[in-house]
Amino acid sequence: MPCSHEPAEGHPRPNGHTSLPLINPDPESDDFGDKPTVLLTGACGGLGRKLRDAWAGRYDLILIDHRAGPDDPEVLSADLSEQDELWMGTFHGADAVVHLAANPHPNARWEDLVGPNLDATANVLHAAVLGAVDRVVFASSSHTMWGYRDDGDGPISEDLAPRPDGPYGASKLAGERLGRSFSLAFELAFVALRIGWVQPGENLAATLPDDWARSLWLSNRDLVQLVERALWAEVDEGFLVVNGMSRNRPGRWPIDRAVEALGYEPHDGEDPASP
Repeated sequence: MPCSHEPAEGHPRPNGHTSLPLINPDPESDDFGDKPTVLLTGACGGLGRKLRDAWAGRYDLILIDHRAGPDDPEVLSADLSEQDELWMGTFHGADAVVHLAANPHPNARWEDLVGPNLDATANVLHAAVLGAVDRVVFASSSHTMWGYRDDGDGPISEDLAPRPDGPYGASKLAGERLGRSFSLAFELAFVALRIGWVQPGENLAATLPDDWARSLWLSNRDLVQLVERALWAEVDEGFLVVNGMSRNRPGRWPIDRAVEALGYEPHDGEDPASP
């Protein structure tokens, strides 16, 4: 499908921020009626597979990942760092986008981050606007704030000045700011989740390596719920950034904004004082 320089006609644009219908305000429910269409980038990554497993049968999924192979035929193989009509055309008809695709390595060098983390995010936002997508949920990272790790023991809230701990965290902060710019310019709702510590596989609290990881832990089922709340909750502003952790105690990462703005209700939490 060729890309034009105007949003697709016949698809309502957001009114600022609350245009997405509450198709399923309760992520615990299986009663959806007509399935919404969600486009998922980074579909073959760790977070992408967790969401795909949870969403099988719940949504009509459009899946994109540069690592797609013959063993995963549902996934479109695409390099999002390069604009291309083939993958950009898939955004037409999507109700929302979850943008996970990125170089996920926290110690990556700038030269390995520019394409997958900066260029790809800008291109995804461009495609979302051209495709008349209502909302983008962006997998940001707590690494945008890890510079506070050794600075006292106070809360690391979303209102503090960003303090990335390196190029990876800075690339995620840049993604947040790109989202803010697109939200203001095009009335595209954009929700950034500063995701904490998610382990591969079962992601159990018992296998967390230390207290810092325990303060950041986001369980698998809380991850799924948080992303779903970010997709469908009514959002008062077009741009929102929230911490994405389970209800960990004691925790330096307040999740009040996610609870209040998105209706997030985490089931899990890690308390180092527990036996």
